[in-house]
This record gives sequence, C-alpha cells and structure tokens, in this order.
Amino acid sequence: MITRRNFLAGLAASGATALFAKPLTAGSGDDGLLISAARRSDGSFVLVGCTENGEITFELPLPGRGHATTLSPDGKTAVHMARRPGRFMLAVDIATGTLREFVNAPEGRHFYGHAGFSPDGKLLFTTENDFDRGRGVIGIWDCRDGYRRAGEWDSFGIGPHDLTLLPGGTVMAIANGGILTHPDSGRAKLNIADMKPNLTFVDARDGTFIRRIELPSELHKNSIRHLDSGPDGSVLFGMQYQGAKTDAPPLVGHVGPDGTCTLFDAPETLTPQLQGYCADVAIDGSGRFGASTFPRGDRIAIWSIPDGKLMMLNTVRDSAGIATDSHPGAFRFSTGFGRLLTRVAGPDGTIAEHGARRFAGLAFDNHMTLADRHI
Repeated sequence: MITRRNFLAGLAASGATALFAKPLTAGSGDDGLLISAARRSDGSFVLVGCTENGEITFELPLPGRGHATTLSPDGKTAVHMARRPGRFMLAVDIATGTLREFVNAPEGRHFYGHAGFSPDGKLLFTTENDFDRGRGVIGIWDCRDGYRRAGEWDSFGIGPHDLTLLPGGTVMAIANGGILTHPDSGRAKLNIADMKPNLTFVDARDGTFIRRIELPSELHKNSIRHLDSGPDGSVLFGMQYQGAKTDAPPLVGHVGPDGTCTLFDAPETLTPQLQGYCADVAIDGSGRFGASTFPRGDRIAIWSIPDGKLMMLNTVRDSAGIATDSHPGAFRFSTGFGRLLTRVAGPDGTIAEHGARRFAGLAFDNHMTLADRHI
C-alpha cells in the first residue's frame, strides 16, 4: 500500500517538487484553471493545472493512473481520485498545486474514480467497491480531520462509478454501472450477461433510498457511468455499452426534475461510429445544453435539454474531458493529444468554435474540472 509518507518521500527523491507551484496571481490572464489527470510522454501520470491561455501552473506526479477531480465548495481544494481499481486519493491546494492530504481506501474497498463534497465542505463522498461482498458503497470522509474515514452508505447497486449532488445538496444521484469486478481479476468485468445498471437517488444527509431509475431490459448491458446535475435538479448521464460492437444503443440520457427519463439518440448513421462508449458528460450553466465526449469514435457532441436534440457532433481525435462554468452554453473539451478547445452554444442553437491550445507531452485523461484561479 502507498502511504502518505512514502508517497512524499518518492516525490522528494524524484525532485518532483520542482514541478509544483507557480503562484497564481490576479490579472495574469484568463480566470479559468483547468485541472485534469494526464499521461506524460515518458509514460508517467500527473495531475495538471493549466490555464486557458496556455500556462501550466502545476504538475503533481501520481502513483498510478488518475481519473476525476472534484472541487471543494470554497474552491480552494481539489480532490483527485485513482482510476478503478486504484486505492489512492489526493487533496491538493489549488493555489499552489501542492499536496494537502494523501489517503488510501479502507481494507476491502477500492475507488471507482469519482467523488463529491457536501455543500458545507465538511464531508467528502466517494464511489467504492466492497469487492468481497460484490456490492457498491459510498464512502464518507471527514475533510476537517485529515480526510478521516467517517462511515459509508449502500449505493443500492453494483459498481457505483460516479455521483453528483443536486442543487440544494440534500439529494445525491449515483451511477451504478452494474458491472461486477474484483481486484484479483484486475479490470475484468465478471457479470456482463446479467448486469443491471441503475441511477439511484438517495438522501445526501443520511443515505436513505429515495428512488431508482433502470434502463429497459434490452439495454441492460448499457453501463451508466458518468453524471452531471443541472441548476433545476435534472441529471445528464453517459453510458458505456458492454454488448456487441454491431449494436448502436443510445449513450446519453437525461432525467428531468419530475423524474422523466429521456434517452438521447444520435442520427442512426452516426451512432455506430461512437463505438458504444461515452467518456464524459456535462450540463452548461443555463441547464439548456448538455455535452458529451466519445473518444473511441473521435467525437464531441452538444445536445439541447430536455428533448435530446443533437445540436453539434464534431470530429475530435481522442476526445476526453469536459468542463463548464456559470456561462450559458460554454463547454471546454480536452483530448488525449493534449488539446484544449471550446464550443459555445448560443440561445438560438448556433455553435461557435473558439481557439484551441495544445500542451506538448501531455495526454489528458477522460475528465477535466474548471476552477476559479483567483479564489
């Protein structure tokens, strides 16, 4: 097991502290600080902070491949999670790019790669696998006490990959992907024939069950993986299909605040090109538009909400993460080739393209988070 002590010792021995902080100062360019896991050209993994004007503010070496980053409500801390079946998470000071905490999953648990803060920032929730019992759990961590383990809740499904807290912070949506795994089998999927994904809603104050949404039986191999919540309490979700490559299932769906579930369909001629894999989803600040990435199909998409009309489907090689802020219609996309690009959906449905940046030697991973660099 990697401990905080030997992780820091490894950083010091490698001289990695030299990669840490360029202090962020007001007035030094665009406000956006984009945070993502990435792979360097030498094969090592890092957590990267970079600005929209092309500056890298920090590179923090990771002990393995990372996955997703979540921001604290005060905007000062980023928690980054290991990719399944990794067991580490890091809390990072956004202003300096330095490590605040390094924590391992408890015995018998591994992380699935996503987390979320309570509205007051006192608790962190993590998606986890209780692998010997074959059940999903939501880990609870006390952020005021060095991210001490404070308990766990049932996720009410198998393979909880992502979670999101709805506006108000009293309801949590959990993407139970339905895929049974065990670290003894690496990343092998052990129950494809009878997997049963669901989207479960629980009370974020005590973990009690509220309701569950399941896909039609013919889509039971469509693993619900990633989530984002809109300002009205709706949820956008992305799926990864475990069936035949000749199938062309919907890969994006939406649950309205009234519980109505709508599956979004790309044009029939284009859906097979997406290769059954949605990597990331996001809802814009207005709640009118959603975006998704399809790295195996080299596409990015923007949809109207809630009807699921496809507004844009662009060819982008190895598309990866999506980040949004409060600006209506604005989406930042990353790629596995180190590119950052922006698309903005106008109120009339037009899509504007903005200039791209490329960060040589970095391959961004599947998720990206946007922070305010001046907090």
